[in-house]
Amino acid sequence: MFEYKIQEAWDQYKSDLGLGRILLFLAFYNLFLFFLSGIGFGGFMPSALWPVFIAFIFYFLRPNLINLSPKILFWFNAIPIAISTILNYYLVGEFDRAVGGIERRDAIFSDFDQTLFNGPASHVFEKTAELLGTTGALFYDLMMLSYISYFFLPLIGGILYFKTLGPRDQHKIGRYFFSVVLYFALNFILYLVVPVTGPQYWLSDTYTDPLPLTTFGHFFWSLVNQGQTTFIDCFPSGHTGIAFLVTIWLVRINHPLRFLLMATTAFIVMATLAMRYHYTMDLLCAFPLAYFCHRVAWVFIPVDVRPQKNRSQT
Repeated sequence: MFEYKIQEAWDQYKSDLGLGRILLFLAFYNLFLFFLSGIGFGGFMPSALWPVFIAFIFYFLRPNLINLSPKILFWFNAIPIAISTILNYYLVGEFDRAVGGIERRDAIFSDFDQTLFNGPASHVFEKTAELLGTTGALFYDLMMLSYISYFFLPLIGGILYFKTLGPRDQHKIGRYFFSVVLYFALNFILYLVVPVTGPQYWLSDTYTDPLPLTTFGHFFWSLVNQGQTTFIDCFPSGHTGIAFLVTIWLVRINHPLRFLLMATTAFIVMATLAMRYHYTMDLLCAFPLAYFCHRVAWVFIPVDVRPQKNRSQT
C-alpha cells in the first residue's frame, strides 16, 4: 500500500510541484549518508534520517496536500529542502569531526593560486582596495553584502521564476527546486571527497592585516564566520555554484532581473576570493557542476522550461 503512495507521487509529480520526487531523492541520499557515517565515520548518525521521516509523512499526507493552492505547495517544497540542506551541511562537519579531521588537500589548491597570482588571490583585491582608499572599503562592503545574499538566492530565484508561470505551468517549479537540491547533494559529497579548509585557515600566517571592511561590512563578515560549522566546505564553492545556477534559470526564462543576478553572481565570485574563503579552483569547478545540475534535473522532473517561442522541434 505504501509503495503505491510512492508510485503515485512519482507518476503524478505535476500535482505536487515535484515535491514527491524531490523527497524520494532526498530520502535515498540521506540513507546513503546514514550508512556512510556508520561504515567510515565513527558510527551511524540517526540525525541523517530526518529527511527520510519527512518523506514518509509527506507520502501519507499527500492526498490532502495536493488539494492546497500552488502557492502553499511552493512553500512546502522550500521548507523540507531548506531543512535537509542545513542538516546535511552540518552532517559533513560531523563526519570530519568523527574521525578527528579528514586530511586536507589545500596545498594543491594553494599552489595553483600561487602560480596564477604569485600569492593568495585575496592579496590582489587587498592591494587594489589599498590604492582606492575609502572607495576600496565600500567595494569590499558591497562584495560582502553580495556574499550574504547567497543564503537567500535559491528562494528568491524560485519566487521570481514561480511568478512568471501561468496556472498550467506552475508544476515546472519542481525542476528548479530539484536542480538546487541536486547541486547541494553533489556539493556535500565533494566536500568529503576533496576536503579543503580554505585560505583563511590554511594560510592564516600570511594574513597579517585585517580585511579592508567598514564597520558595516565587518558585521556581516563576523556573522558568516560565527555561523560556520564545517571546515572542509570549500571545493567546489557553494556560493559560486548556487549563484550561477539561479542565474542560469533566470537567463533561460528571459527574466527581467537576469542581469541583476549576473552582477550579483560576479560580486559573489569576487567576494569568495577577496574574503579569503576560497581558492580559484573552487570557483572554476563550481560553474560546470551548476550547469550539470540544471541539465540533469530534467531527468527527474521532465518539463520543458524554455519560453514557448524559443522551443525548437525535437
